Amino acid sequence: MRYMTLVILLVGLVFAVPKTGSPAPDFQLPDLDGTKTYSLEDFRGKVILLNFWASWCTGCKAEMPEFIKLQEDYKDRGFLIVAVNVDRNPEKAKKFLRGLEEITGRKINFLVLYDGKKRVIKKYRPVGMPSSYLIDRNGVLVKYFPSSFTEENIGVLKKALEEVLR
Repeated sequence: MRYMTLVILLVGLVFAVPKTGSPAPDFQLPDLDGTKTYSLEDFRGKVILLNFWASWCTGCKAEMPEFIKLQEDYKDRGFLIVAVNVDRNPEKAKKFLRGLEEITGRKINFLVLYDGKKRVIKKYRPVGMPSSYLIDRNGVLVKYFPSSFTEENIGVLKKALEEVLR
């Protein structure tokens, strides 16, 4: 009985998660200040790394400095990191980002959106935090990365990026 429950649960997860090769789920989210709303369609023609993060997430803290470097390295090739914060309060995200700028001595150079109602993260259904989705210029999900990027493993993402940016 326990085995059957596990199989049903796993099958449900497999079918609920967006699949590589399929269109990435669209969304509409505001920036952290709530002044502008973006949709996935706004980024058509760019390669996107859609990243879900939270200020309390240690893996998120580890990868954000790498994202600043990555955005700088690939911005001229049509690449954009879209970091979606899921904190209950956007002020925590703002404080986190200010601290990141102080630590790195660099400004945030990627787009940060806010999913306080958890509508978009429910569409993407990541298995943990942080999680990232590489989306090609046509809005197709190319690869899912279910953990954080560090200086040691960022090469995996760079390799995938090089393939998509060709």
